[in-house]
Amino acid sequence: MVTIALLFIFGLAIGSFLNVVVFRYTPERTVFDGKRLGGRSRCPHCGHVLGAGELVPIVSFFIQKGRCRSCGHRLSLQYPLVELASAAVFAFVPLFLNAAYGMSGATFFSAGAPLWYYCLVAAWVLAIITWIVITAIDLRHYVIPNELNAFLLILGVCGTALLSAYRGGIFPFRISFLRNFALLFSFSDNVVSNHVAGMIFGGLFFALLVFLSRGKGMGFGDVKLAFASGLILGWPDIALATMLSFILGGAFGGILILAGAKTMKDKIPFAPFLVLGFLLTIFFGHAIVGGYLRIFGL
Repeated sequence: MVTIALLFIFGLAIGSFLNVVVFRYTPERTVFDGKRLGGRSRCPHCGHVLGAGELVPIVSFFIQKGRCRSCGHRLSLQYPLVELASAAVFAFVPLFLNAAYGMSGATFFSAGAPLWYYCLVAAWVLAIITWIVITAIDLRHYVIPNELNAFLLILGVCGTALLSAYRGGIFPFRISFLRNFALLFSFSDNVVSNHVAGMIFGGLFFALLVFLSRGKGMGFGDVKLAFASGLILGWPDIALATMLSFILGGAFGGILILAGAKTMKDKIPFAPFLVLGFLLTIFFGHAIVGGYLRIFGL
């Protein structure tokens, strides 16, 4: 419990930094621009320099009732949401992966698992954190920074290499988050082949959508996100994630259109739905496929 609490607090601090990255990002400059990220935090409305008591993750937001202490302007809910999401990732994703990979005795701060496994968990945590940042930026700017997609690609290479090299240390049928159901859709039992196939499927599928819609239905940033994330998830996980993202995106877009909040010509950022599809596949992919097959008595 102490380990989980420490990871949660650490995740809150990381989430606070991620908010700085997101709110100070502009499409004309790189995400990690040192000059832009430096300097004291200020209220985005009145320029009030925040004191130490106003920078405590989550706590300061609710103590101030979601408003700037100086001008009283309402602050974005993104602040607590990103901080809580980051904290949850650091505290609970390692526990989930312990069960998913059959490493029930492992924690970040113990000798319960080999070094390669901690590297694998770190890669997954960083990938999910990056997806959170991409979601927040896409919601604000309708753009996915190239450097974040490149970072995901690097994580995909590292994760695939670790899974391939140390496959024997993971429970059978646990390489994919679909577990045994992955056997129904996989072309091969080779880890590298499946992850490369996931990368190719993700990139080509979304590139085809961009080509067919002439860039109106999908942005090229989504292509690069699906390409890099396809390497991370592998095949057939990326196929389920893609299907879920379109179901969720279509349903949400339809609701907005029916409510009059959007029209058919309005843009809707798709990265949040892709990321949601990724996360649903990771945490519930096996249950989703199992439930779907049971509907048909399989």
